[in-house]
Amino acid sequence: MEKNIFGRKLPRLGFGCMRLPEGQNGYYIEDECQQMFDYAMEHGMNYFDSAWHYIGSQAMIGKCLAQYPRESYILVGKLFFNDGTLGTWEKAEEAFQKELNDACTEYNDLELMHAIGSPESIRRIDAMDAWGFMRSLKASGRVKHIGISFHGTPEMLEDILTRHPEIEIVQIQANYYDHNTDGARRNGGSVETYEVCCKHDKPMIIMEPVKGGNLATVDEHQEIKELFAKTDAKATPASWALRYAASLPGVLVVLSGMSTLEQMQENELIMMQNFKPLTTEEKEMLRQAAKIIESKGPVGCTGCHYCTDKGCPANIDIPKVLSCLNLLHQMNNLRMARLNYYQTIAKHSPRDCQNCGSCERECPQRLPIRKLIREADAKLYAGEEIDVWANH
Repeated sequence: MEKNIFGRKLPRLGFGCMRLPEGQNGYYIEDECQQMFDYAMEHGMNYFDSAWHYIGSQAMIGKCLAQYPRESYILVGKLFFNDGTLGTWEKAEEAFQKELNDACTEYNDLELMHAIGSPESIRRIDAMDAWGFMRSLKASGRVKHIGISFHGTPEMLEDILTRHPEIEIVQIQANYYDHNTDGARRNGGSVETYEVCCKHDKPMIIMEPVKGGNLATVDEHQEIKELFAKTDAKATPASWALRYAASLPGVLVVLSGMSTLEQMQENELIMMQNFKPLTTEEKEMLRQAAKIIESKGPVGCTGCHYCTDKGCPANIDIPKVLSCLNLLHQMNNLRMARLNYYQTIAKHSPRDCQNCGSCERECPQRLPIRKLIREADAKLYAGEEIDVWANH
């Protein structure tokens, strides 16, 4: 299956605009963003992925791409129907028009229904006929193509694609860890989800190819470092992850949520200049690497912040807490994990959790967040006055 709905050549690497460079005040750094967008355009990475609720992202896209002809790049937007905020066509229309206005465009090349996956999200979408709303956007010409960004089980995706053949493209999570372990079946990252797309002849956009950055540092484990070096001593951990995703048949674009120009330059070298599909031997090596990582018990958080964007009542920075737990599990570095944890909980600790469960309802990875943040506190907290730089 090699189906390109866009009718034009696409870059192998797309720019995911959720993690644009931010300053200390939380606002995007405009000159750094401009450098990245200019580099992307100059090097053929003209696929830009954003969303209605990536606050400020689409406005920055509009500023940074203002000098370029609209037909010279592909712009992707997303509408989030899951929480009821866009519970009517009128509200959805308002949000969509804001997308266009912020991005200074009259149309999006692709519009996705964002983060579908829980039974509740599908019920809400069905109840308001969001499917019909998406079809109306395409019929009006303000959207060229429609699709979904999916985070559920293979069975859910099978049901959606059977009932809604108008869906032209599916954005899924895919990386060599999720495809070779058992933990991703519920969040859309399993190989079975990929196979459902192939069965329905739906081209795919890949998100989280490096699993929120987790696969970029796995060579801290000596056994993985040796495994990588034996296969190709010059290849970086991130390059293995990106090449895996891009080597999957049926994949049109692999997204990378790049935050610095240096990341973009490294990824462009891997994916645009020197790309090589994985060999059978390399795929087997990555399968072995996934099993080693799995044995370390990592937490599958991708840092999307959906759990906090909707408002944790205790204001806990859940992704940072979970990243500390991952650092402990994956890198076996208690000192650094504890240092990061103390910096993270300076304002709000997991011990402030009100046990409301709102974080778990929003999590596209379906993680047992309340259990995990309690585990992090139990393993990393050691008193108010501890010297985190001491040898523990």
